[in-house]
Amino acid sequence: MSAGQRRGRSARALGLPPSLRALAPGGGAAPRPPDDRPVLRLAVSKGALAIELGEPFAIGPLRVTELVVRLAGIRFPVDLSGGVARFRHRRGQLARIAVEAQGADLAGWAAPRLRGFFGEGTPQLLIAPAEDGALVALRSGEAALAFDVVVAPAERALRLLPERARGVGLEAPPHVLALRALSLIAGAHGRLVEGAVVLDAAVERIVRLLLPAAGARAPAVAGVQWTAASAGAGRFRAEGALGEMPPALGDRALRALEAAELAGAADELALAGGLDEARHAYLSALERAPRHPEISARLAWLDLVIGDRAEGALSTVVEAMPAVDAGLLGGALLEAVGDRDGAFSALARAAHAEPYGPLAALAWLRAARLADTFDVRLDALNLGVARAPGLESLRWARLEARLDVADVRGALADAEHLEASARGPAARHAVYRRAAELVLARGHAADARVLFERALRYAPESPDAVAGLARSLRAAGEGRRALDLLARARALAARSGAPASALDLELARGLAEIAGDLPAAVARVRAVPPGAPEALEARLLEGRWCAELGDLGGATVALGRLRDAVELALQGRAAVDPGSDDGAPIRDAAAVAAMLAEAAEIEERSRGDLLAAQRHLGLALRLRPRDPGVLASFRRVSAELAPRPVTSPAAASPGAAPRRPRAAEERIEVHVRAPRRRTLPPEPVVIATAPAAPPVVPRPPAAPTPIDPGLIEEMPTLDNADTSTELNVPVPPSVTLAEGQSPFARGGGLDDELLADRLADRLRADPTDHGVAMALADVLARLGRDLDLLALLSARMEEGDDAVRQEVAPRRRDVLARLASRARREGRDAEAELYEMLLHADVP
Repeated sequence: MSAGQRRGRSARALGLPPSLRALAPGGGAAPRPPDDRPVLRLAVSKGALAIELGEPFAIGPLRVTELVVRLAGIRFPVDLSGGVARFRHRRGQLARIAVEAQGADLAGWAAPRLRGFFGEGTPQLLIAPAEDGALVALRSGEAALAFDVVVAPAERALRLLPERARGVGLEAPPHVLALRALSLIAGAHGRLVEGAVVLDAAVERIVRLLLPAAGARAPAVAGVQWTAASAGAGRFRAEGALGEMPPALGDRALRALEAAELAGAADELALAGGLDEARHAYLSALERAPRHPEISARLAWLDLVIGDRAEGALSTVVEAMPAVDAGLLGGALLEAVGDRDGAFSALARAAHAEPYGPLAALAWLRAARLADTFDVRLDALNLGVARAPGLESLRWARLEARLDVADVRGALADAEHLEASARGPAARHAVYRRAAELVLARGHAADARVLFERALRYAPESPDAVAGLARSLRAAGEGRRALDLLARARALAARSGAPASALDLELARGLAEIAGDLPAAVARVRAVPPGAPEALEARLLEGRWCAELGDLGGATVALGRLRDAVELALQGRAAVDPGSDDGAPIRDAAAVAAMLAEAAEIEERSRGDLLAAQRHLGLALRLRPRDPGVLASFRRVSAELAPRPVTSPAAASPGAAPRRPRAAEERIEVHVRAPRRRTLPPEPVVIATAPAAPPVVPRPPAAPTPIDPGLIEEMPTLDNADTSTELNVPVPPSVTLAEGQSPFARGGGLDDELLADRLADRLRADPTDHGVAMALADVLARLGRDLDLLALLSARMEEGDDAVRQEVAPRRRDVLARLASRARREGRDAEAELYEMLLHADVP
């Protein structure tokens, strides 16, 4: 029995708890901690004494595996009993050195140096062996960069040449980012020379760190050159020896050196931020080496990042290689010029050939966004998830794609994977809540209810999750329970101080649509403050429900506040920033325009206030100038508000009723030899008088001709009440048009109102007759009917080709200027601003 047990103490109290692993033979033995000093030994070979490295020694991410220092001037016999310490004061000559590094160790050491490279945080870094060098890849979110580094040993330096840089979601050319990343990783140990990062005096730095740490002098390194640089099996190895020749470079290293010599100056300019100067330098390099694929790619990436140069960049790439074979660059360029199918093919090829998994997955994600069908999109996302299962954005995209094809089971599996990848209750709550919102938006109320309940497991007091559960219950038909949960969510939001405007709006909808309590619903929406994102919708609902209650005054006030808020947001012809406090922000112009159109309908239907309706529609047009529904409503309301044309004094005399000329009293004959659509303005109409009637020559009476009774029965008759326009009508002078002139110009004293009606009928019969449309425009201009003229010209610009728009645009600008001027004179400033806005939009 041990002494401790004799004193009554247990063996467990003497140390750590026993371990099963420690009881096994040889198990549990902790490895010897690494010594912070290198182990050196003496070696005697062929009558020479040397100091060697006893075991590998780590210097940062590097491991020195071999080191031989020859000691000159030693005469034999010599006493070696003192070991290395006896000769540590002697300075020898470095004869051999070998250095290794694991890719994972290099990445772990270099990652902190790249903090902030893609924004906040440290990006994920991969350094893996590749042909003649290494693959370096970085990713942060949906931004990824990958490039190859070709290692070209020189006498006592290592040259690192980046090439084939590519990426997704980058704000600078990939080659520029590759140079920047290499420079940050090398730090003070390297310098940039002609597009390459050169590690100078690497041997000196290593021996000066290693031997003094062991208590020995640093040896001389003159004559030591790098003899080999290899990569494989997850590690890199470089060897140097005294008096040896540098290794023979491979084809890839030679091509990289030539490219660096050609484009090195341009690379340095681009790295310094002079993109325009760098572009000129790249063009000069292409003049010296035409159709060089690497230089062409760097120039095309530069143009793509600058923007609005996709066509020129695509032509640069096509001269060197097919666009679909240009990888991510070809996909981006084809997408920029509108070739979605070509972009999809290029991205798919790039993703298949990309060795870096996350970058390949992001390429599949971009390809999926270009897919036109659900099955192709889902296949691309499946391939992307296979390359990078942990990529969060890709998982969310596949979850939505599966919901689009009603694969709820697969979507729930993706949600569970995302929840398993999340860390912490808050992150898992956010995953389930977002997934539940997506599932509910697709109409799967029962599954959404389950997901919201799981979200509440991690955050029971979350008002958003409680409100989402209420929406799912309401969609499932449990409206009363949903109202209770909405009230609870509102109370939780008030307790936590979170914004409650969205909950007030949702609760108001429930009160109005489920409980039928419109007064309480109005009270809820009135609680939404003016600066909230839901303020515009709240004002519209308040106006709608007040009108249904018969409170027309309250409806007008609410809709007026809606209009004022939109006007405030549109000051300066720009929507306010979402974080601004100056009124409710406009995030969706189409939705706000629809709100204003509904407000105009309420004003017109409930109160008959056409002026207020016109103001609402005018604001809606400022948001959506090309919306056909809003434009038609504005034209109709403006036409009803427009003053009627003043009749002539003769027609307006007392006792004389206005009389519309009968169609039979005026008749014109038109001879048109020009095509219907023309591009030149019409020439003046040449009106030719009717030929004089020949003199009447009396003829001898002839015998009466018998008349067929059947013909008599088919002839039309005319009684006293007949207003036919085809019998006994005097023929007016005929109108003859020269070639290129438009038909139906005014002639023969024909009234413009009657002519406008006839031309309108002809245009309704054949809306494609451009000549009739332009003749009608001339008549409307003479009559001063500018609103009708604006509607006609706007329709022609929307329906016509480029030649028609070029002809009609000046006339439309003229009528807009007249309408704006008239509105200013009459004090209708809002309407004038609308016309001026349309006028500025038409200016080429």
